[in-house]
Amino acid sequence: MLAPHIDDWRAMVDSVAIDTAYDGEVFDVDLIDIPERRSDLVDGAYEIDAPDRDRPAAVRLTDMLGEEILVVEPRA
Repeated sequence: MLAPHIDDWRAMVDSVAIDTAYDGEVFDVDLIDIPERRSDLVDGAYEIDAPDRDRPAAVRLTDMLGEEILVVEPRA
C-alpha cells in the first residue's frame, strides 16, 4: 500500500472551528479559522477565552474532502 507523505498536517485541513462551551447538541462557533487563499494553511494553535467552565470545549476539523471530525475535551 502506498501512503502519501505529508510534512504538515495543516495542509490537509480546510477549516478549524471551536465551540468553547459545547452543550452536546448544538455546535456554537466561537472561533473559526478558514485560510483566505487555497495556498494558505490554518494556524493550528489557538488561545481562546472559555468562560463556561462547566461545559466541555469542542473542536471541529474539516479536511479538504469535506470530511469532519469533532473532538470534545472535558474540562479538567
